[in-house]
Amino acid sequence: MAESKTDVFGMMKEEILANAEEKAKEILNRANQIDNEISEDAKKRAERLSKNIIEQTQKEADLRLRREIAKAKLTTRTNLLESKEELINQAFDQAWEKLKEIANSTKYISILNDLLIEAACGLGGGDLKVKIQTGHGKHMNTQQVQQSVTQKTNTPTALQVMEEDLRSIGGPIVTNTDETIIIDNTFEARLRRMREDIRTEIAKILF
Repeated sequence: MAESKTDVFGMMKEEILANAEEKAKEILNRANQIDNEISEDAKKRAERLSKNIIEQTQKEADLRLRREIAKAKLTTRTNLLESKEELINQAFDQAWEKLKEIANSTKYISILNDLLIEAACGLGGGDLKVKIQTGHGKHMNTQQVQQSVTQKTNTPTALQVMEEDLRSIGGPIVTNTDETIIIDNTFEARLRRMREDIRTEIAKILF
């Protein structure tokens, strides 16, 4: 029996629809595939971007950390230097007060004469000038000092003693006769010479 036109058209319609559906599936699958590829590519790019951001952030964090460490070290060293100076100043303040006490005690007599002998021997004896603070001449034993220097240097020694306003706590300034060579053995001068030694010792303790 021959198929009716209606059946033929119905079959054609179904075939067209089937083909269209198949084509639509292909297009949809391709679209999904492209979408997946795009998504994967986007994911990889996002991962690369994220990795770059993390690396950059890490570099910045490391740099900041190094700066903070350097700053902390500098601050610590500055604090140590300040502590060093404070200790030195305290040590010299204490020494200064101790010297004042000594200058007003009976110990000063022997100390003054020992400082005189030390300075005079340093100049090799002979005719020497001695300058001491006004009022301190009474503490000197000039004859004994001369004899001691003469004996130590094998050079006859004579001291010309002059009391002056040296603005000194104590101790002598000894010179040759033309005052071209000077040994300042006052308490203040000796303390100044000791300062660097004390600074070095404190630095060893702190650093």
